[in-house]
Amino acid sequence: MSWNPHIRLELNAASSRAFADALESFEEWRGTQEPRDLDLASGWKTITPEIAEAMLLRNPLTANRRPTLATIQYYARQMLKGDWKKTGQPLIFSRKGTLLDAGHRLWACYLSGATFETFVVGDVEDDQPNLFAYIDNGKARSASDALATAGLNGQSKLIAGMVTISAHYEQGCYTPTAKKRLERISPPEMIGYVTDRPNMRTAARLMASEHKSAAAIIGFKDVAAFAAFQILELHDEGTLDEFMTELDSINEADHADGSPIAALQKVLDVDKTNKQPMNKHQVLGHVIKAFNAWVRHEPMKKIQLRVNEEFPRFIGPQQAADEAVQQEAA
Repeated sequence: MSWNPHIRLELNAASSRAFADALESFEEWRGTQEPRDLDLASGWKTITPEIAEAMLLRNPLTANRRPTLATIQYYARQMLKGDWKKTGQPLIFSRKGTLLDAGHRLWACYLSGATFETFVVGDVEDDQPNLFAYIDNGKARSASDALATAGLNGQSKLIAGMVTISAHYEQGCYTPTAKKRLERISPPEMIGYVTDRPNMRTAARLMASEHKSAAAIIGFKDVAAFAAFQILELHDEGTLDEFMTELDSINEADHADGSPIAALQKVLDVDKTNKQPMNKHQVLGHVIKAFNAWVRHEPMKKIQLRVNEEFPRFIGPQQAADEAVQQEAA
C-alpha cells in the first residue's frame, strides 16, 4: 500500500500563515491516530518522510518549542542539497516512545520530501522532570564559528560579514533605500562560498592590516573588506593599494580638484554626524560610485545615491576604458 503524506506544503512559497494552518491541521489529525510501529532502538537510522510523519505523531504540538517556518526551510534546503551530514547529533525519544528532540529536523524531512541519516537515542528515562529545558540549551554555532574551525580563525567574523554582503550584492538584493531579505546561509555554504573565492581572505587580511586606516574611514569593516574583495576580483592588488592609500591620505587640494575619493570621504564624514546615518549597503553604494569614478579618471565633487536609480556595481578595467571612450566621444 503506497503512502501519502497527510500534510503537503510548498516550503519555498509557503507563508507563515499557511505553515501555522498546516501545523494546526496536523495536530488535529494526530489526535485521531494510533501510534505507528517504529524502530526506536538506539543507533543509526535512515529517516524518510514517511518515518518522519510517524515520529511527528509522537510529538504533541505543545510538548516542545513550536516549529518555525524559517528554521524548517533552512534545514530542508541543506537536506535536499546533501549537506546534512552524519554528525551524531541524535533524534531523542523517551523509553515510552515520546519524541523529546528533533521536531524541526523531522518537519524539514517530512515537508521537503528529503531523506536523511541520523543517530536515534530511544531510551531516555521518562521520569525526569522538565527534561526539555536541558536539551539544546548550549550556545549555537555561528557562521563565523564554522569559518574559524575551517582554518580562518582571526578573520572569521569579518569574512562572515563579507559573505553576507556579497550574497546580497550578487543576488541584486540592494536598492538605494532598502535591502531584500535572503535565506539564511548555512555553515557548510559559508565555508564553500569562501573556499571558492580565495580573494575574500586576501581582502580581509589587507583591510585589517595594511589598509586599516582606510577601513576606519569607510566605517564598516565588512563593507570595506567586501569592497576590497571586489577590487581584487576585477582589478589587482596594485589598484586596491592605490585606491585605499589615497582614501587614507587626501587633502584640501584633492577636494578642489574634484577627486572622487575626496568626495567619498566628505560624504562619510558628514554621515558620522547625522542623526540617521546610512545603512551598510548605502555606505557600500557610495564607495562603489567613488571607485568607479576614480578608475575612470572622472572628476566628482559630490556623491549621491538617488532613490530611483539602480544600485551601483563595481566596474572592471575594460568597462572603465570603454566608458571613458564613450564620454570623450560625447
